[in-house]
Amino acid sequence: MEEIFIILSGTWKFAATFPLAVYVFKMSFFETILYTNLGGIAVIAIFTLISKGFLRVFAFLIPLSRTNSGKPRKVFTRRNRQLVNLKNKYGLLGIIILTPVLLSIPVGVFLNTKYYGHMKISYLYMLIGQIVWSFIFTITYTRIQISM
Repeated sequence: MEEIFIILSGTWKFAATFPLAVYVFKMSFFETILYTNLGGIAVIAIFTLISKGFLRVFAFLIPLSRTNSGKPRKVFTRRNRQLVNLKNKYGLLGIIILTPVLLSIPVGVFLNTKYYGHMKISYLYMLIGQIVWSFIFTITYTRIQISM
């Protein structure tokens, strides 16, 4: 039951899962790596498909949101500006690095699909980034637990 909980919590907020696995459920290093990555890999696969479908539906609906002059209406919100700035400033590497830490995996996968979906290797980079972060988090929390 604990394993399922860690897998499911790893799908949404990846970085918050590690203290639960190490401190609350007393999982070993390898169990923590395995279960958190299973959740992360599953959500990357699922949200890649969901994001592609969402973007197709949105592209279909765009002609409905055009003004009389034929130009699309631009909606600038604070969050839109932040996401575009993130993409322009840091690119794919920034999205990969920030996804498990600051962004949630679904948001990171959506950004990857929207801006870099044409590069199939970008999803592999997302997986590698997530695995690297899982090792960093697990090593950090197990070292803290040993020193306590």
